[in-house]
Amino acid sequence: MTLPNNIITTTKNRLNKANQMCVAILTTLLILDVWVGVLDRYVLKLQLVWVEEMARYLMIWAILMAVPCCTAGREHMGLEFVTARFPDMVQKVIKLCVGALTCAFFFYIAYLGYAFTEKGMHQLSTVFAMPMSYAYAVIPVTFALAGIQAFLVWLEDWYALKLYLSDGSDHLQGNRS
Repeated sequence: MTLPNNIITTTKNRLNKANQMCVAILTTLLILDVWVGVLDRYVLKLQLVWVEEMARYLMIWAILMAVPCCTAGREHMGLEFVTARFPDMVQKVIKLCVGALTCAFFFYIAYLGYAFTEKGMHQLSTVFAMPMSYAYAVIPVTFALAGIQAFLVWLEDWYALKLYLSDGSDHLQGNRS
């Protein structure tokens, strides 16, 4: 069943579009950084020491920023082959339960990541001498975004269940006609 366009879906899609743009920018920067490294190694021979470290942090941020995108589109691994064997109503309840667990998991990891990021304030990166908390911030940022996306997907599931129950109310109550 396709859900009608509503504020939940619109918010999810807009947040996802902004997140995809961030991933695209980070990936572009990563590609440019790697090409600068290759050009430096084989042509310029300037021995740029920052290229490898920059690539490492860009790659980590780009990969983890893709997690909320996958969450918004339900593109993570699931147990569809198991749930598909149940009746529609049971499938919808399973989706709601798994969605609640997913939200809790993402927000819990974001919370733990925040504490981890605070510990990185006193560590410095090798080349840039920047606080490692900038690199570690990827954990609370991306998992909080994934938690928000999971919550919006969960709200969509509630809305879909509500529509399913209102459309199938005659079947559920036993239509006597």
